[in-house]
Amino acid sequence: MIDRERATRLRGLSYRFLFGDRVGLLVFLGSLCLFLALWRTAFLINDSYTIANGLAAVADGSVALTEPAYGSLRSPGTNFYGGSTYSRNYGVIVLSLPVLYALGGIEAVADLPVALVALWSLLVYGTVLLAGRQFGRERLARLGGGCVVAAVFLLNVALVEPISPVPRHLLALQLLHATAAAFVGVLAFRLLAFTDSRRRGLVAAVAAVGGTPLAFWATVPKRHVVTAAVALAVAFGLVYSRDADRDWAFEARAVCYALLALLAWIHAPEALVLFVPFVLVDVPTAPDNGPRTLGVLGGVFLLALVPLFVTNTLITGDPLTVPRMLRTVSQGSDISLTGDLSSGDASGGGDTTTLPRFVLVGIGLVQSAVEPLTKLLALFRAGIHSLQTDPTDAYRTLVRSGYIEHVAERAEGTPEANLTLLESSPVLATIVAAVSTSFVATKRSIERRSLPDGVTSADAFLALAAVALTLVYIGSLPLHAQVTVRYLFPVAPILVCLAVRLPPVGRALDAHWRTVLWSWSAGVLIGGQLVLVALVALDVGRAEAFQFHAVLGLAVALALGSWSLVSVATERFDWIGAALFGLALASSTAFVGFAAIEYFGLGGAHALPMVRALADAIPLR
Repeated sequence: MIDRERATRLRGLSYRFLFGDRVGLLVFLGSLCLFLALWRTAFLINDSYTIANGLAAVADGSVALTEPAYGSLRSPGTNFYGGSTYSRNYGVIVLSLPVLYALGGIEAVADLPVALVALWSLLVYGTVLLAGRQFGRERLARLGGGCVVAAVFLLNVALVEPISPVPRHLLALQLLHATAAAFVGVLAFRLLAFTDSRRRGLVAAVAAVGGTPLAFWATVPKRHVVTAAVALAVAFGLVYSRDADRDWAFEARAVCYALLALLAWIHAPEALVLFVPFVLVDVPTAPDNGPRTLGVLGGVFLLALVPLFVTNTLITGDPLTVPRMLRTVSQGSDISLTGDLSSGDASGGGDTTTLPRFVLVGIGLVQSAVEPLTKLLALFRAGIHSLQTDPTDAYRTLVRSGYIEHVAERAEGTPEANLTLLESSPVLATIVAAVSTSFVATKRSIERRSLPDGVTSADAFLALAAVALTLVYIGSLPLHAQVTVRYLFPVAPILVCLAVRLPPVGRALDAHWRTVLWSWSAGVLIGGQLVLVALVALDVGRAEAFQFHAVLGLAVALALGSWSLVSVATERFDWIGAALFGLALASSTAFVGFAAIEYFGLGGAHALPMVRALADAIPLR
């Protein structure tokens, strides 16, 4: 009985920790259903070959890559060190192992394509049941939803085709990333529900999932969706932990440090980019920074870094040197943790100096700790310099894409396929409301000699994180064929959460949230068909289709941005703003649907046969 009670209590704590409540779980399941509906079981980016080969190697008991299971060992992101070849993102590789073994078990007893269809159907049915329970329509959901899901399952089974060969390692990575991406919506909901209201939190979740390219990148084994999820999780942990009298407040703060440490195991540079703003916000705003508190937090942080240290030691021999940041030393010198410091040409009889091991360990630790910070500072400076000297490239990255000749030349004839941050997420136009709002808030804060009202530690962290991520990558952008600005993708859900918190935007969404949902639904279901008719009538290729979506997104963004400026002064047009907000979401959702189903169908590799049949039926060239 005691064990059963403990198990029940543990399940309850895990449920509240991961999802918060039933609505959070509903957002998670609904997001996962959407991501798997657009799932393509093929390689979209060459970098994914590297990670899939890494998973295959680790599953066989080796950290180094020996034989390529997919592609070649020369795919982008491969690291060469000490005569061996290594992958990247070992954190997601290790975390994908249980999923890989589960897929192997399923494949041993069932046909994998049919099993994937069954998995998705069960997720949809579970989502329908949970929604029916939440909105008081449980009987309708159980019977009506069950019939619809059963019919869809039978349709998929009738259209199913074998996957040959089965890229099991890629599928495991895709499922793990889709799960991480599903938490982006959950965390957006929980953050806004905690700081504002559950209604505004639900709108933020819908905007993060449907108003950004999240659904497109969710099943691509890249770190972008993981970084976005960690950023929102840290923001929620920050704001939750500011009240020392709240249950689990200190634990929430410790979880933030642990998450950033685990992100370093996946992608150390972006973990550092988030860690610096986090420390700048956490320490000054924390309720307690005593030696004991900081000691415990430091211990948690170091403990969460152990997987990274182990991986680095296995590869480089240095626990603080990640494969991405292998130090380049001059030909005539070598510093290691073995106790030898050599200078000059060894074959020429150069001098060799032996220092005490603890001195060299200290040198290595200091160098390993300082070097990433200096590199990060250099990237910040390069980003600022790029904004100052070549703002056109920043404009082409953030606002308007189009054909860029010097970028196209570097692409060597690759077809253009790129939308800017605003074109792919026109809902971000609401950020312009912050301009007028900031003037008003600053004036009031000066009069009262206090900080602006309503600004939380989460807001400060998210704003700094968005700026930091932008500065790190803006100098190397734009690219010719990146679909959306995937390097800056984590900025999109971050800015969505900040935008929904703006007083004029939040006021309109609170009062007219039904208008948002109706305009979003109508924009996707009706507007999506109109877009298809226009594309067929124009007989465009993929590059022209992208620009059609770009112009459409910019038009909606211009209208929404104009309303955002006006909304600071009057509440008269709030319903118009809510309708434009929903249409902005619909523009992004429609583009993601077209991109995943048609523009990048990857040779009919959709996991759901009915989606593959739909792609074949769409008459676009």
